[in-house]
Amino acid sequence: MRAPRPEDAPAVAELYNRHAPEPMNVVWIERAWGEPGFDLEADARLTRDAYVSLWDGRGGKAWLDLQGSPTSELLAWVEGRAREKGLLRALGGAWDGNAALKALLEEAGYGRIRHSWRMRIDLADVVEEPVWPEGVTVRTFQPGDERTFYDVHQESFADHWEHDEPDPYDEWAHWLLQPPAFEPELWFLAEEDGEAAGIEINHERPEVPGLGWVGILGVRRPWRRRGVGRALLLHAFHEFRARGYTEAGLGVDAASVTGATRLYESVGMRVTAHFNFYEKQLQ
Repeated sequence: MRAPRPEDAPAVAELYNRHAPEPMNVVWIERAWGEPGFDLEADARLTRDAYVSLWDGRGGKAWLDLQGSPTSELLAWVEGRAREKGLLRALGGAWDGNAALKALLEEAGYGRIRHSWRMRIDLADVVEEPVWPEGVTVRTFQPGDERTFYDVHQESFADHWEHDEPDPYDEWAHWLLQPPAFEPELWFLAEEDGEAAGIEINHERPEVPGLGWVGILGVRRPWRRRGVGRALLLHAFHEFRARGYTEAGLGVDAASVTGATRLYESVGMRVTAHFNFYEKQLQ
């Protein structure tokens, strides 16, 4: 067991790929390791068969990233690192097919508390056209829109599970304002009388040819239940297909209080994978 080095990113990606529903591109590993506040030497460990890392989720939460086939020794290490940082609520998870990791967490005292879905749709099946509410228009990202997209994202996700406080802007920008997530032609802003109503941040998944990804879809409360989210989603599907993509995908909290799962199912998206969240109070 040792701290990973930058050149280990491909090996770590392979550990992700043992169970993840989409292949993990090395660029996402490198992006995670470069996140502001993350210390690769102190906050991660790697073995031949497993990778673990710790993310400070603020509010006393420790987010555990567990990949491959972690052992009780690795789990004990990451829990100890969380305690060192004063984080006493540990949150981790496993894809449904990773029975060994689920068993490890349960044996260590973690309880399953929630799950999320991966969903996809064959774009050849999309026939519905977007219908915009009266007065609402849509356009792509323009230079200077960075803060608008950030603000709407944070506001519209305030109801999301564990989104207790806004993400720091520098972390948000680190993940989203550079490729592959940053494709301005696929970032959509819905407006009414010049005021932002909702956003959609989309991009290609270069590791999955033909897959367009809906990364963020958020509608501000005054515009909810008016069809803005549905119009944004369908607009993205048609833009994806125009680019030659064959499928669209996304991840969603299965217990979303904003009705996101109902929206996605209503346009024909299907569940393709389940991710289980576990929680444990550290002493």
